[in-house]
Amino acid sequence: MRLVKWHKLSRVGKKGLAFWADRSGITAIEFSMIAVPFFVLALGIIEVGLSHFANRMVDNAVISASRLIRTGQADQGGLSASDFKDQICGFLPTFMCNTDRIYVEVTAVDTFADAASTDSLYDDEGNLRDTTGFDVGEAGGIVVVNVIYKWPMMTSSLEFDHADHNGERHLTSTMVFRNEPYE
Repeated sequence: MRLVKWHKLSRVGKKGLAFWADRSGITAIEFSMIAVPFFVLALGIIEVGLSHFANRMVDNAVISASRLIRTGQADQGGLSASDFKDQICGFLPTFMCNTDRIYVEVTAVDTFADAASTDSLYDDEGNLRDTTGFDVGEAGGIVVVNVIYKWPMMTSSLEFDHADHNGERHLTSTMVFRNEPYE
C-alpha cells in the first residue's frame, strides 16, 4: 500500500490495484480451471471400474453357460450358437442381456496347447468377423469357448486405449475344458 501513496496513483490505478488485491472469487476461478479435468478423470475411473465389473459378470455367465457343453447337454440337445448366446444372456443381468452384443466361438481342439485366444474372432483389420465356428466337440474332447461382449464406453471416444472399438470395449472371456464322458 505504500506504493499507492508514494506514487499517488490515479483513481483508475487505485481501482485496478484493488481488483488485483481482492481474493474473494479466486476459489471459483481456480475450480473452473481444474473442474473439467477432474470430472473427466473421475468419470474415467468410474467407467473403467464398471467395465471390469461387467467383465467379471460376463466371465461368470460364460462359466455357467459352458456347463451345458461340458456335460453334453449342448451336444445331445442340438444347442446352436444362437441358443448358447441366449444361455449366456440368461446368466447376465437384464440391463446387459443383448445377444447382438455377444460374439461366440466354440471350437474343439486335439490338445490344450492348440487352444486359441479371442484373436481368432477378429479379421486382419481388427474388426470382429461376421461368422464364427460352433463345435461343441464330443465326450472327453477338449473345447475352447471364446466370448466377446461389446460393452459401450463413453470415454472411448478419447481413444486412450487400443482395446476400444468404435465407442465400445470388447470384454473377453475364454474357457478351455475337457468335456465329461457323458455318453
